[in-house]
Amino acid sequence: ANVVCALTTSAKTLSRGKHANNKLSTTSDDLQTALMQTIDILNILVSDKRLTARQLCNAAWAIAKHVEYDESLFSRKNDKFIFVKDSSNRYSTYDLSQQQMSGDGTDKHIDDVLNLIALRMVEHLEQTRDRRYRIKTGKKAQPGELSMLLWAYAAAKPRDCPPGWEQPRRIEQLSETQTNSDNDIDVVTFVEDGQKFPHESKTMANDSQRKSITGRLFDAAAIAFCQGEGAAVIISEKENTLLKNCTWNELSNIAWSFATRGAYASKESEAVMTFIAKEATRRIRLTQSDGLSNKREILPRDCVQIAWALGMMESDNVSVGDAFVHLVDAINDYWIKRSDRPSQPLKGWKCADLVQMATALAHGRLDNQSVLSAVYKEALTRLRSRNGLSISEISILLWSQARMYLTKKFGAEYVEFPSAASQALLQRMGKSSTRMPPQEGANVAWSLTVLEQYDDDVINLIQKIFSTASSCEEGVIQLEHAHQLWQSYFLLSADCPEAVKYVTQEFTKYLEHKWNLEKGRCKKSSKKHQVISKTLDLMKVAHRNEYDEDVDVAIVLEENSSWTHTAQSDFDIKNGRKVAVEFDGPHHFTVMASTGEQLSSIERGIKINPRVLGHTVLKYRLLKLKGWTVVRIPYYEFDKIPQFASMEIQRYLQRALKTHDKIEFSGVDVSEYKAMPSSRTSRFD
Repeated sequence: ANVVCALTTSAKTLSRGKHANNKLSTTSDDLQTALMQTIDILNILVSDKRLTARQLCNAAWAIAKHVEYDESLFSRKNDKFIFVKDSSNRYSTYDLSQQQMSGDGTDKHIDDVLNLIALRMVEHLEQTRDRRYRIKTGKKAQPGELSMLLWAYAAAKPRDCPPGWEQPRRIEQLSETQTNSDNDIDVVTFVEDGQKFPHESKTMANDSQRKSITGRLFDAAAIAFCQGEGAAVIISEKENTLLKNCTWNELSNIAWSFATRGAYASKESEAVMTFIAKEATRRIRLTQSDGLSNKREILPRDCVQIAWALGMMESDNVSVGDAFVHLVDAINDYWIKRSDRPSQPLKGWKCADLVQMATALAHGRLDNQSVLSAVYKEALTRLRSRNGLSISEISILLWSQARMYLTKKFGAEYVEFPSAASQALLQRMGKSSTRMPPQEGANVAWSLTVLEQYDDDVINLIQKIFSTASSCEEGVIQLEHAHQLWQSYFLLSADCPEAVKYVTQEFTKYLEHKWNLEKGRCKKSSKKHQVISKTLDLMKVAHRNEYDEDVDVAIVLEENSSWTHTAQSDFDIKNGRKVAVEFDGPHHFTVMASTGEQLSSIERGIKINPRVLGHTVLKYRLLKLKGWTVVRIPYYEFDKIPQFASMEIQRYLQRALKTHDKIEFSGVDVSEYKAMPSSRTSRFD
């Protein structure tokens, strides 16, 4: 108890000091030594099973707070980067975290004790439930303790990849001239893709074990919260479930922890996130039915944080069904539709709430126009009054608007926001004499290019972003940022040359090289793409798959050709007309139904087509600028056709691609060409 008390007291003291200073901090050598000695003693106590569940939770929380105060204590807390060396035709990569974990520094001390605490808590949770996953009577972990425990592991061991990404961020030297000193070689070892890392099997085994222990902890906690029920089961009305006994703050912290850790790859974790969404929706609706007397019970932060977590899940292709839609609907009804201030319903929200709500909808592809409009109107008001929004928050709001492709079609606020945001960013950068951080800069340049609203402030801001990126003082650049900047530069050089007229030729060539290297990587076709390719083979339409610029299916026609079945088999791309056939899956669009009203409409058989997202619009602009004619095959049309119906797939492609004047399947079954109707309806609607 004394050891845990010492750790928690130290953590609270450090946290208060960090909040007061409002800057990154590091622990002194003496404190770090004492901390490691205390953690070693804690390790012994946990090994001997001398701590209660409450003490284990407090100990994990205290360690995570120390790591939050000084991120250098634990490399797992730092942003995950793959260090990249360009060998002109391919990348060489090495993840430094593997080396950091293998030493005997603070990393190993902290990692060992966190793994051991997780193992003990898994044992405890398994011992306190029966075979039907019901919580036994007797000593058990409380909701607040489990919430605190999950927060600790999410904070100390966050996900390796950002939402929706396949791999961690990659950085490399901005300058082509690399230093080759012996010290550099000792610090970082680069290996070619496809080769094995030194001692890879042992390292990867340890990494797998470490992740599995934390994953088991999240799954065990999920079972405890929802009592082993599946995601499709509605929460029972029993009052003794752990989830129902959670406070709003605990509920939102649990959701945040699962999303930050990325711990929803199992049916247990998927179930608990669905239950949290349903429980939050139930509480909001219950408060609404009670009238205005309980209106202060719910903080925007709690509901918005749960929505954010659900949006992260959707971005990672883990669905919670309609639970996310209903939660956002409830938030809309509670704070916007029934607001006492109809002209400014979100006035009471903090800036962080606005940004997190926009991010939730953008990642979740949820096109709830009522909520989005309220968020951006409130953000505009604060920008004009110079109240609150930071550089990071403004950049996130711009990215969310571009991601959802919110243009003047949906409201005047979306026309005004890019200009107001650019003006505010220029003012903040001018006053503080600081440069915009690289991630924010790349996101802003990309977003403004997607939205295509170029006034003097926008142009000035883009010029400053490229100037900062090309003269990067750290000497490194994140490759994802380089890709964003190249897309922006390439389109702006045609659409708004003024914005990029000062970009140096050397930096332009560098960005183009990085983009071509990325687009030249090995790609794997989706199953639907493969079906389209096989059908085109059957129809004798010459084509190539996964061509340059990520073109799904590339076809080259003679200049005077009218039918795609005459496509060139020799693929003379320089002298022919280029056709890009793009199969657009669900993540190219908003979700099919973004509100409860739309869900009801679909149930009644009313057709609703989702909107295309900003990154897809940008890709088509890039392809068209490079001379491609783009033909889209949306999933919501193609998926209606039974995959065993080869003739029906041929009929669809005949209309979409104008392949043949006539296709004879048999003596009596003939498909004559008809242009695709503007409504794009078919016999399967």
